Amino acid sequence: MVDRLRALRDALAERPGDPVPFDVLAARVWPAEPPKHPRAALRTLVSRLRATEQVITEPTGYRLVPRPPAPCQLPADLPDFVGREEELARLELLDAPVRAITGLPGVGKTALAIREAHRLRGRFPDGQLYVDLRGFSTGPSTTVEQAQARFVKALGGGPDDDYRELLRGRRVLVVLDNATAEVIAPLLPATPGCAALVTSRQDLPQFAQVKIGVLAEREARELLEGMRVEGDTGELVRLCARLPLALRIAGANLAGRHLPDYVAELREHRLEALEIEEDDTAVRAAFDLSYRKLSSRARRTFDFLGAVPGPDVPPGLAGPAVDDLVAANLVQRTGDRYQLHDLLRLYADERATAADRRAVFDWYLRHADGAEARLRAGFTRLLPPVPEPVEFADRAEAMTWFEAERQNLVALAVERPDASLVAAMRPFLLLTGQYADLRTIAQAALDAGETGQRAAAVRVCLALLDWRAGEHRRAVEHSERAIAGFRAAGAQAQEATALNTLAGIRHDLGELDRARDHLAAAIELYGPNGMRAQLIGGLANLGLVDLELGGLSSAEEMLRRSVELARETDDWQHLANGLNNLGVVLAAQHRHADSESAFTEAVLLAQRHGLRPVEMSARVEYAELLLAAGRREEAREQAGRALELAGDDDLFIEVDACLVLAEVNRSVAEYDEVLRRAVDAGFRIIEVRALAGKAALTQDDALYAKAVERAESAGLRYRADVVRRLRSGT
Repeated sequence: MVDRLRALRDALAERPGDPVPFDVLAARVWPAEPPKHPRAALRTLVSRLRATEQVITEPTGYRLVPRPPAPCQLPADLPDFVGREEELARLELLDAPVRAITGLPGVGKTALAIREAHRLRGRFPDGQLYVDLRGFSTGPSTTVEQAQARFVKALGGGPDDDYRELLRGRRVLVVLDNATAEVIAPLLPATPGCAALVTSRQDLPQFAQVKIGVLAEREARELLEGMRVEGDTGELVRLCARLPLALRIAGANLAGRHLPDYVAELREHRLEALEIEEDDTAVRAAFDLSYRKLSSRARRTFDFLGAVPGPDVPPGLAGPAVDDLVAANLVQRTGDRYQLHDLLRLYADERATAADRRAVFDWYLRHADGAEARLRAGFTRLLPPVPEPVEFADRAEAMTWFEAERQNLVALAVERPDASLVAAMRPFLLLTGQYADLRTIAQAALDAGETGQRAAAVRVCLALLDWRAGEHRRAVEHSERAIAGFRAAGAQAQEATALNTLAGIRHDLGELDRARDHLAAAIELYGPNGMRAQLIGGLANLGLVDLELGGLSSAEEMLRRSVELARETDDWQHLANGLNNLGVVLAAQHRHADSESAFTEAVLLAQRHGLRPVEMSARVEYAELLLAAGRREEAREQAGRALELAGDDDLFIEVDACLVLAEVNRSVAEYDEVLRRAVDAGFRIIEVRALAGKAALTQDDALYAKAVERAESAGLRYRADVVRRLRSGT
């Protein structure tokens, strides 16, 4: 059938505008064996041909109405077009007469549409129409009437011809670029066989839609290479946020310029540097056009979002017109949260007011303070509650909120340093082992000039972090200044917290008598202030100190009391920590089964409640027990997992885990590395254990003697006894 239709059209086209006799047409269509009723067969073929051609019946035959040459109004395809393979594939799969390409300003919608239109030209032999509707332009937009007149002229019609009538029977592709929703419908072809491609900054869910995002890293670099930008373009790509418009402006600006100089300019004045002065092309200008199209309410919401400093915006803070911004492709919705492209975030930040920033800060502080109050993790509140904190139903809801908002909270606490925000975030960040975040915001608050009890609250955080990082001198200084600050403010509960932290530092330094004094002073303050959770933690720490002083019975008594109190109050953090410490004491008494039970429960509790620091410590201590029991591969597994959890945040755990692995591997070189790091960091207990382990491996009496001397000089009586037993083989 297709061949006969083609033969019929060819015969008519040889005499365009003139009737071709019926018998001539029949002979051309059926040259070998004509049908029994050729005219009836011709009528059937002509009715099929009229789906795509204009054929007139004359008394003597059929006449083909000639058409003007097929118009092609498409702009030239970009020679340096890169990427978009996935988007082109998605467009290819769409089976719809109207396909829309949408996305944020400058993302490359037009370039993709032109590439797709050129690819489709063969499917639409009767022409490709194109109009820039200028829906987001500083000048007047193209009206529907202007666009239709342009199309009619291209199709060979006159002023009185109807656009859609001229499309009848043709296969034409119509490209509507930079369209707004209200002008699209009158310009769409209504004829089968025609199709339309639409680009818009607005969401167009009524059509088969492909939303496009920024380029992939590889594609962005490829685009710059095509523009002859030489050198390492990694930071340039990041600063342009992989937005095609920004990349093209940067590439044009780099003609004859030094790449590092332009990158330095971008770092300081990103939106200003992303413009081409001579032709008014600029990222900011592109954003302005979309912003002007918004309602006043949507503009106000957009400005407010600029005050949110993190990567996304929670629904409770998004504002009343955020859905309008999503529809305008200025904001993207991900789940129940909202995001702005990096450069749009900068643009919105410029528009945010001081009142916007204060409102965002207050919202986060009230939520963080309310969430902190619900954690019930045994932490002392370092500062008074803020006015009107937001209430959370339970601990799980508070933890979930902190997890969702952590990045925004950290960004806010850096942008607007504040001791109250640090204090509110402290329990969550410590429980989950987010030490780097806590250090960042605490140091920012201290640098901002906090004084009195507020400075003391920040110093408690920094003391703990410096202690875990092996910076003992700074940790002691922060602790002592925090104790003095709390004492001057009459904040006894907070002073006890600082004393407890200082005790832990003294313990790891091997200064056990001083550690015990600090703990005793802290415990004396816990009772009058009703600090039961802190009392539980103090008893657990005192048990460890008594262990190192050689009082195993006293240590076990303290720890069992701590564990019992923690169970009574469902204090999971102190229960897990107390079980870990109890496991250490039971292992020292060679009660391996009881010790393993304590470690196993501690690890499970820590995992269940997200207590990363406790889990790290418990795994290291459990590995020591397994090693003593001859279960070397299990010990390796536990120590390796602790090392993974420690990452770069906890030097003490890292070195401690490496010591266990040195014992597992029976490696002198690994012992030497652990010794070097322990001495550098001042980890006296680890140093003594490493000396003893290396001495046992090498049977070096001098090392045994050195281990005993180092233990006794630090008052580590239990460690000294262990070394002596190792040396004697008992």
